[in-house]
Amino acid sequence: MDGDGFEEAELDALEHVVRDTSAEPMKLSLPLVKHITNDFSGESLIGEGGFSKVYLGVLPSGSRIAVKRILSSHTMDERPFRREIDTTRKAAHKNIVRLIGYCSHTEETPIKCEGQRGYIYAEMRERLICIEYVPNGTLDTHITDESAMDVR
Repeated sequence: MDGDGFEEAELDALEHVVRDTSAEPMKLSLPLVKHITNDFSGESLIGEGGFSKVYLGVLPSGSRIAVKRILSSHTMDERPFRREIDTTRKAAHKNIVRLIGYCSHTEETPIKCEGQRGYIYAEMRERLICIEYVPNGTLDTHITDESAMDVR
């Protein structure tokens, strides 16, 4: 096991999935995803929306992937997460980003409540979807870029 809590073989398998476009997406451990995103650091943040933040994951080979971290308040219902994985997996096309992997991690964490003697245990959820990284910005940027719309 690596010092960061994941197996080196898992990192090698992820490198393989990124390189081989015919490889199946893989389930990833949370320690591995934290490792490639520098523990979801601010420097790795490349975008955010109402339900998620997107981080740049960098592999030892230099390959890059986008890691969509679904905000924990939106993970109570697992169906949208599973649906997005299934839909992205099935949508194999050169103009659609490819699903690289996903992470579904749940951990019970003790939380001290004010006025209470003990702790309550809350489920802390991490739901992450790893997709092919496209370095030229978002589709929204390209659609609304007026400088590129010279229609003469």
